[in-house]
Order: sequence, then C-alpha cells, then structure tokens
Amino acid sequence: MSEDVNLRSITHPGQPVAPRVLAEPCSARALRVTFQSGLPVLEAVAKALREHGIDGALIEIEGGSFNPLVYVMPAPSLDAEHAAWYSDMHRPEGVGLNERLVMSFGRRQGQPFIHCHGIWLHADGFRAAGHLIPHEAMFAEPVAATVYALSGAVLDQQQDAETNFPLLTPVPDGSARDGDNRAVLLRIKPNTEISAGVEQAAQAHGITDATVHGIGSLVGCDFVDGSHMASFASELFIRDGRIADGRATLDIAIVDVDGTIFEGAITRGSNPVCVTCELLIIER
Repeated sequence: MSEDVNLRSITHPGQPVAPRVLAEPCSARALRVTFQSGLPVLEAVAKALREHGIDGALIEIEGGSFNPLVYVMPAPSLDAEHAAWYSDMHRPEGVGLNERLVMSFGRRQGQPFIHCHGIWLHADGFRAAGHLIPHEAMFAEPVAATVYALSGAVLDQQQDAETNFPLLTPVPDGSARDGDNRAVLLRIKPNTEISAGVEQAAQAHGITDATVHGIGSLVGCDFVDGSHMASFASELFIRDGRIADGRATLDIAIVDVDGTIFEGAITRGSNPVCVTCELLIIER
C-alpha cells in the first residue's frame, strides 16, 4: 500500500520499506480465561495461557483492578533516535481500577511478551490512559478476560529499522487449527491510513465480514462526530471494530501527550498510523 501524501504524517529516523501492511493468515478462537492476582501482569497472563496451550493471543479485559498500577503515556521524543517516546513512569498510590484494556500477547527473544493499552482509574478517581508496564503492574484480584487464541501465526518482537523501535510483528507459527475462525494477524506501518490497512489485509485474504481487535498509535485522529485529536503521538485500543462488505468501521479510545482521552468512531480514510498498529481480523 502506498502512503497518502494528503494525510498527516510523521517522520521516523529510518527509511520506509514496503509492504506497508504485514499480514499473516491464522485462525482464532475465543475463550474466557481468569488471570491470577498477586503476580506481575506478564507472569499472570503467561501462566494462565500456558495452561491452555496458548502461545499467541489478543486479549480484552473489562473490569478488575491493579495494585500497583504502573503505566506510561505517549510523549515527544527527547532525541533524534525516535519520532515519539514515552512519559515518565506513573505509579499512583493505592488500588487502580481497570476500566478497559487490550493486550497483544506474543514473544520477545522466545519468551512471553505483552504490549498493552488501556483506560484505568487511580485510587482517587482520576481517569487515565496509556501503556501498561506488565512486568511491574499486578492484578489486585483474579481478573476474567476474553482471549482470542491464535494458531498459525504469532506476534514476534523484531527490531524495526524505520522507527528504531522493537515492534511486535506477525510471523508464521505452525498450522492453523481446524474448526477455529479464519483470521489475519497484521502490523500496519507508519503513515498508512488505519482503515485502509485493515481493508487491504482483509481483502487480500478473502474476508469481507469480520471483527477487528487490537492496539496501536495514530498521528492525530479525526472522529465521525467532528472532534479531533491533534497530538502527533498517541496510544489507542479498539473498542469496537468491524468489517462489513469489505468496509472497516473502527471505534477507539485514544490518549494524547497531555493525557486527554478521546473516544468514539473514527473517520475512514483520514487517520494515519504513528508507529504501529497490531491488529487481529476475525472472520464472522
């Protein structure tokens, strides 16, 4: 997919390389899994999924709590090595309540790895959003999750020369399980319009009706209701994503560099990716 010069854009330190959407066919099955409290989130999730024989997944959680809650927000980069960066660590005191979050569960150097964006409430009621630090944050209670278990592909963290970030990237992983839903695991690269990237991946794999799940970042964001997020760096998760007759509609939550949270359906055709979008398309 070529980049649309009329879109907002961000300049990364490396050169863009085609293709702009990396996609791997796979299969997905949904199941409910409970994660143990008192362990770092990464350890709790990896333990539970290992017991189910799951190596890769997209995970959605509503409710539950953290103690401690540890996260960062998007921020400008302090040097020329990256186009965007992260804020200082936030460690609010007390129990933090999870409102909603989405996790990519894959691997880094052969070990379990999580990339997670969400919205949560500090103990004092302050509503915040960002990028969870899964090796430090802990669930304060057993937490039930919807897990979309993958077979045939997995997200593997690889160094990306364009952004100079290590990014979860879809790679083949064995054979897709018979009887599960057909799916596509994808990474959309910078300055590629998110809805167009989703539609291209679905079309290339013969999928016209599907649900869409995942996380990522955008260079600004235009919403169907006319509102606009101006921030060049952001963290998002999909609240409700669908493809109908080949056309994508995405409803997201996204936080900017000031910590302002924007929510709602986004316009199709005007929202370019900032660093990455890790998404899962599941055929209906």
